[in-house]
Formats: sequence, C-alpha cells, structure tokens
Amino acid sequence: MKQILLLSTGGTIACRAGADGLAPQQAGEQLLRAVRVPAGVRVSVRDLMCVDSTDMTAEHRLAIARAIWHSRREYDGFVLTHGTDTMAYTAAFLCRALPYFDKPVILTGSQLPMEADGSDAPGNLADALACAASDYRGAAVCFAGTLRRGTRVTKADTAAFDAFSGGNTGAAPDGVIEGGVPRIADRPAAGTPGFRTPVPQRAAVLTVTPLLDAETVRACCGRDVLLLYGYGVGGVPEALAEAVAQVVRSGTRVYLGTQCASGAADCSVYAVGRRMQKLGVRCLEGQTLEDAAACVCLGLL
Repeated sequence: MKQILLLSTGGTIACRAGADGLAPQQAGEQLLRAVRVPAGVRVSVRDLMCVDSTDMTAEHRLAIARAIWHSRREYDGFVLTHGTDTMAYTAAFLCRALPYFDKPVILTGSQLPMEADGSDAPGNLADALACAASDYRGAAVCFAGTLRRGTRVTKADTAAFDAFSGGNTGAAPDGVIEGGVPRIADRPAAGTPGFRTPVPQRAAVLTVTPLLDAETVRACCGRDVLLLYGYGVGGVPEALAEAVAQVVRSGTRVYLGTQCASGAADCSVYAVGRRMQKLGVRCLEGQTLEDAAACVCLGLL
C-alpha cells in the first residue's frame, strides 16, 4: 500500500464563488472526496494554507518544502494542490530546494474549481495521485494528462485546460497519464537528497521593450541580481549598453535571457549579444524565468 500525503494550499481547484469573485475555500479532504483514489493508495491530508497562488510568498514556499522534507520518511509520495498562476514558480523552487529528492512531489490544480460543471479538477487530481504512487522522483507539474519537471515548465495559457508547456527549455514532458496510468519517460537524476533554504537577495527583473530606458536599468545598480530578458536570442539595444555596464560595475550579477515564449537565449550568435557578454553579462540559455527566480531565491545564481 502506497502512503501519499496530500498537501492543500488553495488555488482555483479549491475556489468557490463569493461577492468579490472566486476565492479559495475548500479544504483538502473536500477535494479528495471528489475523486477516485487509485487502487493500492492510501491518502493522508494536510491543509498547509488556503491562498490564491498570486499571494504565494517565499515563506509559503519554504513552508511547503519543509513539510515535504520533514515527512519524507513517512510517505511514499506527495501531492500538492496549488493555484495555476504561480504553480511553475513553486515547482521550480521545490526542485531546487529539495535537490535529488527521491520520491515524487506532484503539483496539480485546475483551470476551473472542483465544483464547477465540466471542471478539469477531478481528472488532474486523480492523475496526480497516480503519479505520486509511481517511481518518479522530484517535483513536477501534473496537468492535462502530462507530467512536466519543475525546472522545465511554465504556464502558457490563461484559460485552456492544457495550460502548461516546457517554455524556453523546449523539453518534452517527463511522462503522460493515460487511463489513470502514468507512463514515465524521463526523470531527474538520482543522488543524495538535500534541503536548501533561501538566501536573502535583492533582485530585479526587466524585460527589454522600446519603452525600457537607461534610467530604469541604472536603478538596478547595487542589487545582488538583475534578470534581463532581451529580444530574440538575447538582444539588448546599444542605447542601454552603458547602463547595463554600470549595473555590472556596481557589483550586480546580470543574467540575460530571452523574452520569447519558447527557444533558448544564446548571446554568442549576434553582435548585440556578444556586446553583453563583453560587459560581463551571463546567459540564461534555455532556463525558464520560473527556474531562474528559484535559483536566485536559493542563492544558486
């Protein structure tokens, strides 16, 4: 019998309509009653928080990681119900905060509340429970019949049931769930499980657009990290180059990614990218924004 811990945090899956719109209200036990638990699985439930994922903070994510880490010997797998808007941020954080975790940590949620007609919530939660009882390891998002590793996932659609993609990584899912059965094609490398805690960082994120000016870039001087998202494979206009140079000289670590929805940054292709390299800017290549943010939070960038 596989022992699974269901951790509930709120999100659309737990929402009910109120005077001010949808807000999380349902507890984990209520969600669990709406699905068929896979055979050979026993589920325990713990309500960690009940928030819209927009309000998910670094302290919330650390509390989730701690709950999983301290329960790792009691359970064979974990399911985390979570709002979709920041699910990929939490998934990446858990991957980085729990390196080489040797049990499945499966995040799921829905685009419609569990109680809504035609909701995707029952199917997603049932699939997540099946994945948590599988031989997968580490944190991943289970949604619309696919399982995507936490460092290789981003929310790509605000409304479609198939809401997540591999983002800039271009990676295929680690698995698919067909008829309630997970078919795992890939998984993170094995190793000695560990636990990391956040490192205080003053960080900024800027996207290059025709509206971005040098003054705004220079305002990042003295921060620990600047994540800069350029055009295409990593283009930053010449008009911003001196401001970027000043930020680098101030001691800020500057990383350059692409603002494109898919495809990697590569600063070596064009002169406008090499100009950034010469200033000491480092390239994020195919790393998602969510994973970069997790790495910054944990002092890995």
